[in-house]
Amino acid sequence: MIGASAGAACGAAGNIQNLPLRWQGVELPPHASASVARALAVSPLSLGLRDLRPDPTAVGVYQDTGFVVRTTDNVGQYCTDRLGEMLVRAGAHLEPSAPTVLEAELLDYQVVEGGTFDGTVRMRTTLRRGGNAVWTKTYTGANHRWGRTHKPENFNESLSGSLADATQQLLNDDEFARTLGEPPSDRPLDRPGLPVAPPGAAAPQPGSSRG
Repeated sequence: MIGASAGAACGAAGNIQNLPLRWQGVELPPHASASVARALAVSPLSLGLRDLRPDPTAVGVYQDTGFVVRTTDNVGQYCTDRLGEMLVRAGAHLEPSAPTVLEAELLDYQVVEGGTFDGTVRMRTTLRRGGNAVWTKTYTGANHRWGRTHKPENFNESLSGSLADATQQLLNDDEFARTLGEPPSDRPLDRPGLPVAPPGAAAPQPGSSRG
């Protein structure tokens, strides 16, 4: 009976017909660099993630046959939960009404099974304040591992490792730390090529000369 159930879950030819998403194989969770940790400590975040992939059910492919591995789980919600857990563990304070929003857009989330299990998670992240984008960057996480053919655990371990890798890149990013940690300001950006005037002095105007 056990063998019959396993065969039905994976299909007559051993193909994975539905992959339940599980967090597996990540031994060390992502950790924040010193600069990102300081920014997370003083800047609460609201988190949102959208799945922008063309086929939200596809999570893998067999390289030799082209068979697409799918899931009936909500990938966007699953990744939102896992990303939020990793950020909180790294020191983030997630608050729904926080003035700074971290938006994540899932652009790729899949494993290619060939000679190895090669996972890829591509995620575009944007910081918004007052509805305005103040910083954006795309990260590509990867994970490569050996394992038995068509085994669901190998797909989940590679997907988990890839999402953890993309999150680790975010948590190491000094630009992310600087933008997150700086207080909101309406001050215009300095115009390039003009010297910065000392406090109390008027800045020289373009084309002006002395003497």
